[in-house]
This record gives sequence, structure tokens and C-alpha cells, in this order.
Amino acid sequence: MTSGWLSWVRANDVEIMTVLRNQASNLVKASSVLAESISDYGTLKEKNNILKNLEHEGDQFTHKLFTIIDKTFVTPLDKEDISELTSAIDQVLDSTYGTSDKLVLFKIQKPPRHMQEFVMLLETATQEIYGAVTELHKGKREKLLEHSKAISKCEHEGDSVYRFAIAELFETYDAIDIIKLKEVYETLENALDRSRDVADVIEDIALKYR
Repeated sequence: MTSGWLSWVRANDVEIMTVLRNQASNLVKASSVLAESISDYGTLKEKNNILKNLEHEGDQFTHKLFTIIDKTFVTPLDKEDISELTSAIDQVLDSTYGTSDKLVLFKIQKPPRHMQEFVMLLETATQEIYGAVTELHKGKREKLLEHSKAISKCEHEGDSVYRFAIAELFETYDAIDIIKLKEVYETLENALDRSRDVADVIEDIALKYR
């Protein structure tokens, strides 16, 4: 099919894409706030409150999008594709906020050295998610696949960081701290896993609408 296989011309279609872009932009903000809180750990509680508000805003975007597509969704894309995409983005945001919230709740005094590296991968993945969402209406299959591949790469690298991080926990921390920090790492890993889900949806969309 020629370029422009996703031409969002109707008013509701434009609104759907606007909400998706806003949702992805909100996710980028959240990952950036998390990264800032890890690099400047004294601001953790303050940044956690900001993340809580961003997570709430993300829920509103998701709810709004479901409301729109339930009523009026008629586009070249299946309703299920958009539903899966917005749900996956929302899950990345949930785990992003969950990481910060657990650091506060567990009263972690200092983040382990691997956490900054992990969060940087998440930040990169969310930027790629935003890039993919903004490409959707252009119909550039190659660009969508590039973003999908980049997100998957972040998730793959995150798996390696996770293994090293957990190994270090058992070498340098006591039992209680191991339990707390392991749960934080698992939440952070889940954020990257869910970003891979976003990548899979983007790839499916790119390959489906030829």
C-alpha cells in the first residue's frame, strides 16, 4: 500500500492520536522525573509526589481514550490495536511510579549503583515509545519498526543490568535490604518489560497495515 496507510482525517481520529501522544509524552515526563530523583536522591519524596500526579494523569488519558473508541472508533486501525497500545503505555507508567513509591515506602536511604543505569534505559525506552506514537499517523513502517527495535533493545539490556544488580545485592546487603531492593528492581524491570509490550504492539501495527 502507498505511503499514508494511516491517514487520520476524521475529527475523532485526530482526537485519538492527540490523546495517545499526550499519554506517551506524560510517560516520558514520568521516566525523566524518576531519573532525576535517583540522580538527586534528596528530592525523592518531592519527585514521588510529582510522579503520583503524572500517574493519575495517565489514568485519565487511558480512560478518555477508551471512552472515545467505545463510542466512535472507525479508522484504518483495529480498535483492539489502540486498546492494547494505550493499556501497555499505562502499565509502563504504573511501574515507573511504583518504583519511586516503593523507594519511599521502604525508606531506602541510598539507591544501589545499578539503579541509575536501569532508570536511564527506561528513560530511553519511553522516548522511543513517544517517537513511535508520533509516527503512527505518518504511515512510515520503517520508522515504526526502528522505534520498536530500539525499545526492545532497552528491555534486553535491562535484563542484563537486572542480573548484575541482583547478584550485587546478595554480596553487599543484609537480608532485609535485599528483600526491599529486590522488589524495587523487580518493579523497575516490569516497567521495561511492559515497554517491550508497547514495542510488540507497534510492530504488529506496522506489519499488519501494509
